[in-house]
Amino acid sequence: MIMTAIVHNTNGSITVSVTIPLTGSMLEMENTILDAVNDVGCVATGEALKRFDTNGRPIIREGVKLTSKNKDSKKYQTPFGVTEIERHVYQTFKGGKVFCPLEDSACTIFAATPKFAQ
Repeated sequence: MIMTAIVHNTNGSITVSVTIPLTGSMLEMENTILDAVNDVGCVATGEALKRFDTNGRPIIREGVKLTSKNKDSKKYQTPFGVTEIERHVYQTFKGGKVFCPLEDSACTIFAATPKFAQ
């Protein structure tokens, strides 16, 4: 079983540890290595997306005050596969349309990262 974990996350850099079992045929091992590399890509992309999130404080958008409805989980399509993160979503005190600053700042397209959408 592939095990991927962030072992260090400071100053805008991450260190990722991955354990790759090398068992079976050469083709099976190559597939396992590819899965591990894609898993690292998903983990790193998830962390990159989080850098575009807000701290949850109220924001002003187009002259209207929006407040966070807390964090909401969402799956994003990346070139490496699917990554799921929690991010702040906002609404006015009246409710209505939800705004996600992370998606606006990171230039995601629906649930796809820019590279995946490209």
